[in-house]
Amino acid sequence: MHVGFPAVAAIGLGPLLYGARSPAGRLVQTIYPKEFAAQVSIFDMNMRPGPSAFPAPSCTLPRAQCPNATNPGRTHRFYTGKAVLPFGFGLSYTTFKYSFARVPARTLSLGPLRQLLANHVATGRIFLRKGARSGADLAGALGRTGTGRTSLNGADAPLTDGAATSYSVSVTNTGGVDADDVVLGFLEPPDAGADGVPLQILFGFERVHVPAGQTVSVTLYPALSDFALVTPGGGRVAHSGEYTVRFGLRETAEHGMGFIQHKLIAH
Repeated sequence: MHVGFPAVAAIGLGPLLYGARSPAGRLVQTIYPKEFAAQVSIFDMNMRPGPSAFPAPSCTLPRAQCPNATNPGRTHRFYTGKAVLPFGFGLSYTTFKYSFARVPARTLSLGPLRQLLANHVATGRIFLRKGARSGADLAGALGRTGTGRTSLNGADAPLTDGAATSYSVSVTNTGGVDADDVVLGFLEPPDAGADGVPLQILFGFERVHVPAGQTVSVTLYPALSDFALVTPGGGRVAHSGEYTVRFGLRETAEHGMGFIQHKLIAH
C-alpha cells in the first residue's frame, strides 16, 4: 500500500490497515522501471518518445563519444515501456464490475470541434473557451440542440469546448465490503503511439460509494478538445478515426476491478 508521507496520513491509514475502510486511491503518476533512469537524460524535457539530443546516462564514455539516446516517452500519455505500475492503478478490499447503462451513437461528428478550432485561431485566443462539462449543464445543452449526443455548439450557442458526448457506466460492487470506487475514463485515439499521437487521454473520473451488492451509475463526458491532436508547431487539429473509450484499467481488471470499453468513430 502506497501512503505517501505516513506521518501525515497515519490517522487515515489505521482504518485501512484494520479493514474498517476499503482503499480507493489511484496512482497519479507512472511508476517506471529502474532502467528508465539510464535511458533518458534529465536534460531531455521531451514528453513524446523519439530521438534525444542528449546521450543516455548509462554511457560511460567521454561525452563526445557517447551516441545520443532514444527517449522512451514520459507519463501515461507517451511512455512506451512497461511500467512497474501504470497511472491510475489502485485496488480495493472488494471487487467491482462495470457495464454500460447508456452509450452514445457509435459515430461522432467533429464538425463542432473544427469550428471551435477555427474560431480559436481567428480570435487569437491562447486557451479554448470552456463550456459545460457537468451533467446538468450538458443535459440542458443537449435539450437545446436536440441531438442527444453532441455538445453545446448549436446555432444558438457560442463555440465552446464543452462535452462532445457522454457515457453512463453502472458500477456494481460484487464483493462483500462496502467501498468507494474511482471510475477513470480514457480515450485511446487512432494511431495511438505513432507520430506524436498519445497512447491514451484521461478525459474524466469520479469517485462513488457503492455498498456491497448494489449498483451506482457514473456519467463521464469527453470534451471536444479531447478529440484534438496537438501538432509539432503547437496548433490543434481535429483527429478523426476510430477511438477506443475505456473505463478502468486492464492491469487491475485481473484483480477484480471494473473494466469496460467501447468503440467510437469520430469523423
